[in-house]
Amino acid sequence: MKTVVGKLSARPIAIDVVIDTSQLSHVLDRLTNKTIYDKRLRPRYGDKPVDVGITIHVSSISAVSEVDMDFTLDFYMRQTWQDPRLAFGTLDLGMSKQISSLTVGVDYLDRLWKPDTFFPNEKKSFFHLATTHNSFLRIDGDGTVFTSQRLTVTATCPMKLQLFPMDSQRCKLEIESYSYSILDINYVFASEKSVTRSEFELPQFVLVDVKISNKTEKLSSGEYSRLVSYFLFKRNIGFYIIQIYLPSVLIVVISWVSFWLSRDATPARVALGVTTVLTMTTLTTTTNVSVYMTDMCID
Repeated sequence: MKTVVGKLSARPIAIDVVIDTSQLSHVLDRLTNKTIYDKRLRPRYGDKPVDVGITIHVSSISAVSEVDMDFTLDFYMRQTWQDPRLAFGTLDLGMSKQISSLTVGVDYLDRLWKPDTFFPNEKKSFFHLATTHNSFLRIDGDGTVFTSQRLTVTATCPMKLQLFPMDSQRCKLEIESYSYSILDINYVFASEKSVTRSEFELPQFVLVDVKISNKTEKLSSGEYSRLVSYFLFKRNIGFYIIQIYLPSVLIVVISWVSFWLSRDATPARVALGVTTVLTMTTLTTTTNVSVYMTDMCID
């Protein structure tokens, strides 16, 4: 079976390369032949650790919860590493033009070694499957493997709410290998811009900045390479001025009306006093339900 690949331009399509896809299928099978490729072993086993490059693009942050002490983000995570066993650049593919990379179905990833990346501070997560598994796989001629996956992760975010609602919070997303120590896998951010984001708004927060760092995590089972992305949030106080401060001020002002009522208007004075007290109690209860129970400035 042969597929014709051409150039798209304003001029008529010109035929560039005739690709023999059956030959490519043979190459893919040959690269992962069990007699020469064991996916249970990492690349360069026994030699220096595999460098796994990580980039993240955050498409949205759907929730930052003071009650549950977590935040939820939807993002694309890209991983890249080099596996010399998958290099095909020097192979004779029997084509008129050498192919520099192969973009293949993500099912092929099951036949390859891949880092067992996980999120240490994750509470729950899932892959996106509509309309198909949101994943991508590309193999370059030198054996460099590039994968991309769309994920939604809810991660823990311990918050200090003493300054609520004039507070700022720093939440983090951690990335690490579950079983491979720093002797086998070294995670790296490609650059200072390895974590990017789309334009989006949060109802109660403003995402001020995103910072990244890497460190070595020492555990009882060994030392592990860990990447950390810090998301710096500043609370949008305008929401609380409208929902809490202004209603509280208005209730207090209304309570002063009782001083202008006649001393003989006892039912009106009592009704006004009881109403303002009940309204303030309801407002306080509603505020406490919506935030974590701790001492706050708003008290």
